[in-house]
Amino acid sequence: MNVKYCLLNSDYKHIKYKEVSENLWKRKSLQITAAKEQKFAFQIMINCDTEVFCSLDKNNNISYKGLENKLRLNLKVDESLQQYFNISFLGYVKDDCGLIVSDPILNEPAIMLEKDISQMLWVEGIIPSSYDKDSIDIVIDVYSQYGYEDEKKETTIKVKLNIVNICLKSLKDYDFHLDLWQHPSNWARMYKTPLWSYKHFEIIENYIKELAQIGEKVITLIVSDFLWAGQSCYKIHKNASNLFEHNMVKIIKNKEGNIECNFDNLDKYIEICMKHGIDKEIAIFGILGNWAARDFGNPIKDYKDPIRLNYYDEKSDTFKYITSKCDLKRYLKLLFNHLEDKKLLDKVYIISDEPNNTEVYWECIDFINSASNNKKLKYKTALHDENFTNNCMHMVDQISLSLPLAISNMDKLKDEKNKSKTATWYVCCFPDKLNNFINSPLIESRLIGWFTYLFELDGFLRWDYAIWPNNPWENISYKYPAWKAGDMFFVYPGKDLNPVRSIRFENLRFGIQDHQLLKLLESKGLSKNIIEKKFLEKLLGKKAEMKAPDDRSVELNYSLDYNLYCDALTEIMKML
Repeated sequence: MNVKYCLLNSDYKHIKYKEVSENLWKRKSLQITAAKEQKFAFQIMINCDTEVFCSLDKNNNISYKGLENKLRLNLKVDESLQQYFNISFLGYVKDDCGLIVSDPILNEPAIMLEKDISQMLWVEGIIPSSYDKDSIDIVIDVYSQYGYEDEKKETTIKVKLNIVNICLKSLKDYDFHLDLWQHPSNWARMYKTPLWSYKHFEIIENYIKELAQIGEKVITLIVSDFLWAGQSCYKIHKNASNLFEHNMVKIIKNKEGNIECNFDNLDKYIEICMKHGIDKEIAIFGILGNWAARDFGNPIKDYKDPIRLNYYDEKSDTFKYITSKCDLKRYLKLLFNHLEDKKLLDKVYIISDEPNNTEVYWECIDFINSASNNKKLKYKTALHDENFTNNCMHMVDQISLSLPLAISNMDKLKDEKNKSKTATWYVCCFPDKLNNFINSPLIESRLIGWFTYLFELDGFLRWDYAIWPNNPWENISYKYPAWKAGDMFFVYPGKDLNPVRSIRFENLRFGIQDHQLLKLLESKGLSKNIIEKKFLEKLLGKKAEMKAPDDRSVELNYSLDYNLYCDALTEIMKML
């Protein structure tokens, strides 16, 4: 058996079945520099000249083909560090153009490697704050075995890790305002479990726990039905997928004709999020700026915002939709009173997603405020409309601008920040550059943290943590070319009810850690202007030269050279 390998950085994206250059196979050495409590990763590409069953643990794994060729990779570090390191196979998905691309970080302990077809492995680790050495060797021994013969060592892979004696905060505790929206109805549908059932909440907790680890700060509360009109999924028949979201609140109209609410599901969702440290903000979705009034309908008479609220009518023993502003106001009052009783209202922001009609927006805000019993309500918008931005940005309590708008409104954003508002930026199905698609350069996910620092913003928003088309393991392409593969999710649905992370998700994590290092450097007395001149302009380009030719595209001059960022980070850590 002939086994070959090469070592690659965490930004490498492998296209399966594409020929690998001989120069790449020559990469047999790699050094990494990391702070304590900073998660890091590297990749191994491996290739065998025969089909082989490959394992990553010490179990005697066997394939259905029996005992023929086997391979085992054994990761070795100091015994005190073993719990902090892991090696995984990368899985592959088909992008919009039919390329088979590495993305999911699999949990499988063993897989079959095809003859002469390269396979990627992901090695990740964290050095705990208590560790006292300044470097270690990460060792992976590669063993082969045939039948009942003894294992034979084929090769040893070594990576040197240089440890810098500074300690990063957990991202849970770090003040980066990460706002990845949650879609729990989609999760129930994927796992074919009833909404808000015991099993559904088990799934919710698994996904929230993972999301909290990357530093999520915002609880997504969905308090009406079909607020995005299922992203118009009813119009899409290629890879048909159900993307509707349901109200977390159970609404009842009693026999006397009065609206009542059961908030148990909403409360349990909040409780799970807060248990895992997602507790800075509660975003209320579904009562302002809902989508597709014309295409998908609006059941409430004489109300311009399509608020869809399904309820159970005790008198007729049937389900209906709220159709009057009076009942809508009663529902809103009950919702706000409940949040106040739970002492949560001060964390609440009522969010609208890309509103584009200022007249309707303010008219609906006046109506919502009239249902607040004189409570102070806060509003948040994710903005993509230039006119709305010019006229209304200064009047809301929190803003997130699309990347093109952020670039064209730098001065206005600075003014809003000076008012102590939280301000973030976002990407979605646009722009093509600096995004998180499957076909985006992987380093672009990491650069989220760098550009957040450069823009002097508080964090990053994206509409998707995990919302999946019908079968993301088989077909992730949906609405192409309007949407690109990967636009909908950072994690995949695991068979064990847990999320399967992606290398895009992990690179986003690394970028937030980089943001922390930049802020640490600033806290040591180096000015933002000096940091920008010394590091950022060389890597990201000058802010003055960044352009947004239209509302869906940007012109940026950032480097895609991973080694340049590594060099900068190493220098930054030395300065700390």
